[in-house]
Amino acid sequence: MIKEFAINDLQKCCEVFIQAFNRPPWNDEFTNETAYIYLKELVDNKRFAGYTLWDNELLIGAVFCHLRNNWRGDELIVDLMYISPDCQRKGYGEVLMNVVEKFAKENSCIIITLSTSVGAPAFSFYEKLGFKKVPENFWVSMHKPIK
Repeated sequence: MIKEFAINDLQKCCEVFIQAFNRPPWNDEFTNETAYIYLKELVDNKRFAGYTLWDNELLIGAVFCHLRNNWRGDELIVDLMYISPDCQRKGYGEVLMNVVEKFAKENSCIIITLSTSVGAPAFSFYEKLGFKKVPENFWVSMHKPIK
């Protein structure tokens, strides 16, 4: 069952988020506290949109997005989408992304934007859903670790 995100779901979202990202290929080290802060910052966006996916009382996954205006109209940015590791590769991610696309159409968005690592399993998942890699000379995602 898909539900629009409710703030009382945040703790369960943190638990599944930690399960998904504290293991390969991400190997993050989120604690309950840091996961809560991370997700709460996304939820606090004035133009936040989010959905959760449930199997009875069990949270399977979530997607956190926000709307951003550009000169052509609203863009829907997928900040984060994750599925419980036990439920991956069963079509649940596609279910969530279909809800995102429906939301974008209902809100007259001109584009859906997201970022993922080219080497991550999610890259081929998003390609399968019709997302295209931005040409390398157009836009590049970069980072600089600070130690």
